[in-house]
Amino acid sequence: MSAEELEEVKDYIPAGVSVDDLRFEGSDIVIYTDSEEFFLDNSDTVKEMVSELKKRVEVRPSSKLFLEPEKAEKKIKEVVEDKSGLEDLIFQPSLGKVVIRAEKPGNVIGSKGSGLQKIKEESLWDPQVERVPAISSKVVDRARELTVEDPEFRKEFLHEVGKKIRLEKSVGDEWIRVSGLGGCRQVSCFLLQSEESNILMDAGINPSAEPGTQENFPYLDAPELDLKALDAVVLSHAHADHATMIPYLYKMGYEGPLYCTKPTRDLMIMNTLDYIGIAHSEGASAPYDSSHIKQAVKRTITPDYGEVTDITPDMRLTLKNAGHILGSSLVHIHVGEGLHNILYTGDYNYDQSEMLRPADTNFQRVETMITESTYGGREDEQQPRDKAQKKFLSKMKQTLNKGGKVIVPVFAVGRSQEIIGMLADELDRDYFDYPVYLDGMINDANALHTAYPEYLSEKVQDKILEEDDSPFLKENLNPVGSHNERKEAMDSGPAVILTTSGMVTGGPIMSYLQNLAMNEKNTLIFVGYQAEGTLGRKIQNGVDSIEVNGEKIELNMDTATVSGFSAHSDRQQIINFCRNLRSSPNKVLTNHGEEKKCFQLASGLHKALHIDTSAPQNLDVTRLN
Repeated sequence: MSAEELEEVKDYIPAGVSVDDLRFEGSDIVIYTDSEEFFLDNSDTVKEMVSELKKRVEVRPSSKLFLEPEKAEKKIKEVVEDKSGLEDLIFQPSLGKVVIRAEKPGNVIGSKGSGLQKIKEESLWDPQVERVPAISSKVVDRARELTVEDPEFRKEFLHEVGKKIRLEKSVGDEWIRVSGLGGCRQVSCFLLQSEESNILMDAGINPSAEPGTQENFPYLDAPELDLKALDAVVLSHAHADHATMIPYLYKMGYEGPLYCTKPTRDLMIMNTLDYIGIAHSEGASAPYDSSHIKQAVKRTITPDYGEVTDITPDMRLTLKNAGHILGSSLVHIHVGEGLHNILYTGDYNYDQSEMLRPADTNFQRVETMITESTYGGREDEQQPRDKAQKKFLSKMKQTLNKGGKVIVPVFAVGRSQEIIGMLADELDRDYFDYPVYLDGMINDANALHTAYPEYLSEKVQDKILEEDDSPFLKENLNPVGSHNERKEAMDSGPAVILTTSGMVTGGPIMSYLQNLAMNEKNTLIFVGYQAEGTLGRKIQNGVDSIEVNGEKIELNMDTATVSGFSAHSDRQQIINFCRNLRSSPNKVLTNHGEEKKCFQLASGLHKALHIDTSAPQNLDVTRLN
């Protein structure tokens, strides 16, 4: 449907209904009306339009219709009363929306949406409800502020995106190719191209590379990547090796949309702000500043899982649960009218974890799959989760009973929440009653988990929403946010310390090693992947001493590795995932793993499934059709 055809939408609108504006907002059609009756009762018309036009349609009030914000605020507060834990109302007149932030969104929404309908009737605004995190976090507050800034810009930006999506397709040879700008045996960044479109999938940094070197970044200077010609960026999840260079794209001139889930957007804000802060604290400079993060957020479009979204004239995007971290997505792109279907996995976990459901396999068509290979080697087999938990808890209790501390290096998002969930279960069974210290953005990440329980496993959802027993609100959890609090964690008695960074490449973990590594009562437990070249890998391999801030530290503490907590699929799980896809791929490209593991996984998939596989290098170009 071209921009000129937008006028045809009016044919579906009942006679007598006044339309103040009719426009695209991304892939959606939005009708702004000053007819009260149509704003309040339009379901039949919208259903017909969606059925005929195959597009999502929204009806919002024009500025001529809605009440003044002061009057509307009073009306809304009368409707929601105190039972919702109302925290804030943010009015966006240009969009006809009011963002309602509440501790209990269900009480605002009401049975079958009755609360929202009542708000519309009383205020004549279009309500959008957001859950307030159950944990206070200045970082999360700042992230959420950015998501509602400058609605006037956002309205015009989304309209321009919508017009570009609907440009008339050219007639010519239909081709699709993918270029590895990163992720091919290291950091993730892929360029997907067709005759019509240029899409970038992920843009991270390599945590094991020397800071500031080419190995630290994707090949964003590759000749095939023209940021001015780039149509869209899709972000699978917010870990550093997939997301950290997203703001840099905007610094260098990219002005288009970024597609990801809401949790991924918020976590990206948190992690990139942290990346800048760490760089400055270490006397280095980050490749971008907070203004570029803001540019990215203003242009972010957040589809729900399973929602089909047009992103270019010939590409449609669907995100589905990847089971890796909060909001992580498997990226499915349908090219042309049935021409080709690509599944880019990002990082994924095809196993039930404490916090998340397994990766989704329900894709109608997949011709090409691009899969991670973190644990794709022949010897990579993780032990079952229950055995991993028993081993961890045994080592932990052994250390605590002799008066020591358990130090667990983790990323702020992912393994940290898995360990917290496990310890919460132990606390509920009265098997564990020691303080747990959370250092380095972990508590901020926990706050975001409490804001998006619908993305978590059914078990954790029930604990948060039904049982009022959130694992993130246990009394023995102690956030560390200052030097004095960190000193308390180190000087106190037996305790568990969860701290970043997960690969011991910097952050608070270095202070804990400097002060606690020499004590043989203490134990360092690795629960996540340690990349080649990282200090974590060196310690894991058995070095006797390390250097921290120019000081030689003897590693007298015990060290242990417990596999089974990984948020990545192991080799057999990857093969099973491919085998269980609703539509089996014809071609699989392996990436995002050590070189030998990429090759070994490609070989294993070929033998197991009898399909075409390869392990491309960075800057390799692969034609897909």
